[in-house]
Amino acid sequence: MLNITKGTRFVFLAMLFCLCLLCLGCSKPKLAGPGGKPLYTLTDATGTKVSFLRKPQRIVSLSISTDEILLDLVDHKRIVALTKYVDDEGISNAVHQAKAVQGRVQMGSNPEAILALKADVILLPDFSSADTIQSLRDMQQPVYVYKTPYNLAAVRACIQELGQVVGEKEAASQILAKMDARLNKLRQQLGNIPPAQRKQVVFMGDKGAYYSPEHSFNDICKYAQVHNALAQLHFTKPVTVAQEEIVRLNPDAFILSGWVDSTDLEPNALAHNLRHDASYASVKAVQNNAIYPLPAKHLLCLSQYIVEASYDLARAVYGKELEN
Repeated sequence: MLNITKGTRFVFLAMLFCLCLLCLGCSKPKLAGPGGKPLYTLTDATGTKVSFLRKPQRIVSLSISTDEILLDLVDHKRIVALTKYVDDEGISNAVHQAKAVQGRVQMGSNPEAILALKADVILLPDFSSADTIQSLRDMQQPVYVYKTPYNLAAVRACIQELGQVVGEKEAASQILAKMDARLNKLRQQLGNIPPAQRKQVVFMGDKGAYYSPEHSFNDICKYAQVHNALAQLHFTKPVTVAQEEIVRLNPDAFILSGWVDSTDLEPNALAHNLRHDASYASVKAVQNNAIYPLPAKHLLCLSQYIVEASYDLARAVYGKELEN
C-alpha cells in the first residue's frame, strides 16, 4: 500500500490547486450553461465564431448605437456598461433610460478597466482598431464585433443581429415593427408629395457637402419625401462635393447637424458662414434663409431612432405640424 505522509499530501494538494489556477487563467471565458453545449454560435464581422451557452447576462457596449439598441432590447440589469456618449443629450436618444445603468466605458479605454467588468459579451463596432479587438481577445475576453450600419437597411440588420447575440430575437422584431409603424405614420401625414414638388436639400458640414450612395441621409430624405440634391451627380463612391457643384444644383435648403464635437464649428457659426459666403449668395437655400440645423441625435443616428430624422427633416423643409 502506498504510504502518503501529511507533508506529501500537502504538496500534492498545493500542486493541484496551482494547476487549477493555471487552467482557469488560460481558458477562454465561458457562459455557464447545462451540459456545456453552446445554446447558439454566431460569426461576427471579423469572421470569428462566438459561442454562447446561455443568454449573456453581463453586457458591455462600446458604441452609442449599441447603447441605444440594447436599452430597448434587454432588461437594463443585464447591461453593465455603456459609452460616455449615452449621457450627452446632443447625440443620445437614451439619456433617461441610461440612468438605470451605472457603468461607463469608451473605445480606447484601458483593457484592464474593461476586464474588471467581468462581461459575458463585449459589443464592438467593426471600425474599432484591430489592436483594441486583439488586446481584448488576448485577455480571453468574450468579444463580438458587429458590422457598422450606414443606412436604414443596415440599421435594421444590425438590430436583428444584436437581438441574436443577446438572445432576444422577439424583442428585436418588436423594435423593427415600431420603426415601421413610425415611418408609415409619417407617410400618412405627408401624403404622397409629387416628385416634381419635393424639396431639394444638401447636407452641409464645416468641410463642405459630403455624399455617399450608401449614406443614411439618403434614406432620411426618402421617407421625408425630399430629394438629396447631390444624388443627381451620380457618384458611385463617397466624395466631398465641390462648392461650384452645389451652387449649380441650387438646393432649396441646407441641412446641418445640431451637435458638434471639439473639432467642428458650432452649428450657428456654420449657418452664419453659409449665409455670408458670397459663393452661395445665388442659392435658394441662402436667399430664402432655409438653413436648418436638425437634432444630431436623429440625423447622425445609426439605431432605431434614425426614423425620427425623417420627421425632423419634413417638419423643417415643409413647415408641417407632424404628430409624434
